[in-house]
Amino acid sequence: MSQQRCSSPPPPPRPTGAAPSRATTENRTAIVLGILSIVLIIGMMQLWLLTATMNAYLGGDHAVAWPALGASVACLLLNLGLLRYLYLLERTR
Repeated sequence: MSQQRCSSPPPPPRPTGAAPSRATTENRTAIVLGILSIVLIIGMMQLWLLTATMNAYLGGDHAVAWPALGASVACLLLNLGLLRYLYLLERTR
């Protein structure tokens, strides 16, 4: 006696012009708001870094400028990576 497995039929393909489901839209909104929050925090960190660096540089501590530049470039790369992720998220739509 052989056993037959019951499998449900695959879901029908979504038409190309159909609107995304509500859950997908809510997920994307949450992702975009999370990325926006991170970008705002990084932007505030860069402003603080600029202020602290200028204060130290004008106070005579010239050794701070290069490490601050490196940290600012790292923040820029993080923001560009998040922007690229948003473009990829929109492309999969």
